[in-house]
Amino acid sequence: MRAALIPMKELSQAKMRLADVLDRAQRAELTLAMLSDVIVACRESGCFDEIAVISNDSDVAWHVRELGGRPLSEPATLSGLNESLTFGQRYLGRRVAVDELVILPADIPLLQPEDVRAGVDALAGEAPRVVLIRSRDNGTNMLAMRPPEAIEMRFGRDSADAHRAAAEAAGIEVIELTSERLAFDVDAPQDLDELATAACGAATAGWLAARAHYAAEHP
Repeated sequence: MRAALIPMKELSQAKMRLADVLDRAQRAELTLAMLSDVIVACRESGCFDEIAVISNDSDVAWHVRELGGRPLSEPATLSGLNESLTFGQRYLGRRVAVDELVILPADIPLLQPEDVRAGVDALAGEAPRVVLIRSRDNGTNMLAMRPPEAIEMRFGRDSADAHRAAAEAAGIEVIELTSERLAFDVDAPQDLDELATAACGAATAGWLAARAHYAAEHP
């Protein structure tokens, strides 16, 4: 059994680095649109028995259910991304009994089903293995592993190097793939400019079109 795990902040706290160019409602709408595109790409890849999103936001949970995913409620005692993902990692491995886990961020709107399949295909086999795709700033935009608790979560600055080091220290084979689409995530205003001309998922494209229409009518 294989699961995708996607972490998601509260919508009120999402994409704060875009606060100079988007208001709170716009940031929430963009965040949900990108999450939608990631879930749809995972679903259309045909790779997963479960697509789980861990969050403490009830609106996110409702949205995930609408898309056919499994919302995981983040316990209030947890602090930070790594604790949240560790909870999801353990829940899916121990309670749902998945054998393989693929962790993806919610803000990679260029993701396509074939990108997901490439990562999962690299995981194929029986021995423990970690598959890694870096973001452009040396973060981790795909982390696939077998078994699901193969390594500890090391998200944060230079997390790609940290995840590789953790796997190597545990004697686990690491396969590193490259993908221009997965390397791109949306964090800063300049990313929005790049996103406007990129081939993104349908939900994000719809958000961009609505934003452009509003800008044209309110110069």
